[in-house]
Amino acid sequence: MADSIQERQDDLRQKFAGFANEDDKWKFLLDLAKNHKGMDASLKAEKFIIQGCASTMYLVPSFDGTAIHFEMDVEGGTTNPLISRGLGALALQVFNDQTPSDILSVNPEFFRDIGLNVGLSPTRSNGFASLLKQIYLYARVYDALSKRKV
Repeated sequence: MADSIQERQDDLRQKFAGFANEDDKWKFLLDLAKNHKGMDASLKAEKFIIQGCASTMYLVPSFDGTAIHFEMDVEGGTTNPLISRGLGALALQVFNDQTPSDILSVNPEFFRDIGLNVGLSPTRSNGFASLLKQIYLYARVYDALSKRKV
């Protein structure tokens, strides 16, 4: 995968444009879910749960002073967690290990522009929006902290 957010977005634009039909998109997301390594159970604390997801999604950030690394995992819930896990893994393909300012420069409409909103249930759409909101919140906090003069 490419290094910059722009390159990562370009890669995903090409992949989504190449799907022959909606089923290809869902297969791609399910493959992302199945190949996502998840995270250690010790990181699954209530404070890291993304509110608004049908499944229980955890997003744990760590900041090395330059880039934010995210750990994400999904457990059960009222629906099949594989779609939620695939959506989370897709978001991490764009945002993981990037600087806070680079994350904040991304228009969240990118995911709508590649057609991700088509076919998503309202619950999954809201959950994905909540995940993106949390990623941007962490980016704003770490961006502010990195600019503080000590």
